[in-house]
Amino acid sequence: MRELRQTVRRLLGLDDDTAVVVVRQLTCTEPGCPPVETVIAVLPLNGRGRRWTLHTTAEEITEDDLRAALIARDPKEPE
Repeated sequence: MRELRQTVRRLLGLDDDTAVVVVRQLTCTEPGCPPVETVIAVLPLNGRGRRWTLHTTAEEITEDDLRAALIARDPKEPE
């Protein structure tokens, strides 16, 4: 998880003084939902937070997966 947080920071150009990056792996028990998903949230000290969901385990996420998710997808605001 630490490596994913560091990669998110690097890809988005964030440092410890500008935002908190949270990475959580969650299991889903709802019908039709993938069994495991990884949620990445970026919570800036100033401004709105952003959240991305990748439908895979944290261990399977590559830097290319992160880059594609962070750039290509519209993030959701954290709930």
